Amino acid sequence: MLRAADGTQLFTQSWRPAGAARAVVAIVHGLAEHSGRYQRVAAHLTSRGYAVEALDLRGHGRSAGPRSYVERFDRFVSDVDTMLQNAAVRNAALPLFLLGHSVGATVATTYTLANQPRLRGLLLSGGYLKVGVDVSPVLVAISGVLSALLPRFPALKIDSTLLSNDPEVVYAYDNDRLVYRGGVPARTGAELITAFKHIMAGAPALKLPMLIMHGAADGISDPAGSRQLYELAQSKDKLLKLYAGLKHEIMNEPDQAQVLADICDWLDARSA
Repeated sequence: MLRAADGTQLFTQSWRPAGAARAVVAIVHGLAEHSGRYQRVAAHLTSRGYAVEALDLRGHGRSAGPRSYVERFDRFVSDVDTMLQNAAVRNAALPLFLLGHSVGATVATTYTLANQPRLRGLLLSGGYLKVGVDVSPVLVAISGVLSALLPRFPALKIDSTLLSNDPEVVYAYDNDRLVYRGGVPARTGAELITAFKHIMAGAPALKLPMLIMHGAADGISDPAGSRQLYELAQSKDKLLKLYAGLKHEIMNEPDQAQVLADICDWLDARSA
């Protein structure tokens, strides 16, 4: 366990390759889930020589805090900073890559806007960078009021059938005791909307290498958000990959082998 800047207890875990690590990949999970769901991704990365660091954001998994709730979005970002500072102690000489999925991509991108020199590259999967296609415009319009008056009101539930084309992935998600199956709190939703605006306003300042990936059949986070970020970022080394037929969790799809190979090939070319 690590202690966040405000004292919140954060669960972290790490995986090491058999030999010397060539770089570090830090993973930031999505809303309502936890870092344990990335064990298969971590195993693939370590098999290719990468050390992997991950945490459960506050309010998620084994970390402390109300479930899926954040008072201010920058507290998620601060949690990532706490993890990376701890990881740097063990991996000071290694290049550092940040990989964020869904809302974890929102967190990772926000962190990167303020900390580009610390990172060798940014990888985003199914980035929640635009109001989801399943979110009512009315709910968006009243999000600020709900956040102020009823911050923990369960405003939206995640439809697990939209996560993956693999029914076993959906079943495992639905039966994972560390996954939060309640509604997304109104405050968290409102903070996300504010984060979207901050990211798109700051996107032209992104100059580091970027791999932006999205399932073209994603019914949770709109691929248009990833496309917009790609177009706005001024990086000279950026790649947008849209996977036909894949849903939200592209690393948990039947075609995951191709996705993981793409990730590792991209890392290999930038970790020397």
